[in-house]
Amino acid sequence: IVEMGGEDSKLISLDCDERSQEIKISDFTMNSICAAGTGSFLDQQAHRLGLTVEAFGKLALQSKNPPRIAGRCSVFAKTDMIHLQQVATPDYDIVAGLCRAVARNFKSTLGKGKSFIKPVSFQGGVAANLGMRKAFRDVLELAESELIIPQRFASMGALGAALLMMEDASYQNNFQDLERLAHHIASSSLT
Repeated sequence: IVEMGGEDSKLISLDCDERSQEIKISDFTMNSICAAGTGSFLDQQAHRLGLTVEAFGKLALQSKNPPRIAGRCSVFAKTDMIHLQQVATPDYDIVAGLCRAVARNFKSTLGKGKSFIKPVSFQGGVAANLGMRKAFRDVLELAESELIIPQRFASMGALGAALLMMEDASYQNNFQDLERLAHHIASSSLT
């Protein structure tokens, strides 16, 4: 499972117990504090180019030959991007290069020394980005059918937490009620 959100990225490996057919997490890796491999990095670059995130992902699909952009550091990526703009590289190539840089960074840092067993599920908010979908297929050498985008890709973590709570009685005892949650939301400064 490749999970990429606005602030973090995760690689989750699953194994299936042959006898019980139970699926368990066998390995979990999460990015460090650097934003280079996250949705916020892509958002920043889209904003820099004057694009919405939705337009950014669609634009990347127009590229036939994306340039290589540094993916390990957002500062170096931005420097590469500025240079590409100065030499009149089309935005669609720059955007595709950025998507590939993020996918390469994910594979080399979180996936270092690990096998990506097919099929691969891509979830988290960044899975909405069509350019990132293509970049992961290209970088991980996956056929279109080998990269699964779940219907509710953006809320898979929340769904998993809800299922865990429903299955484990010890979690159920800690749930207060929806009325208290609604009151908290209404009184918080986040609304």
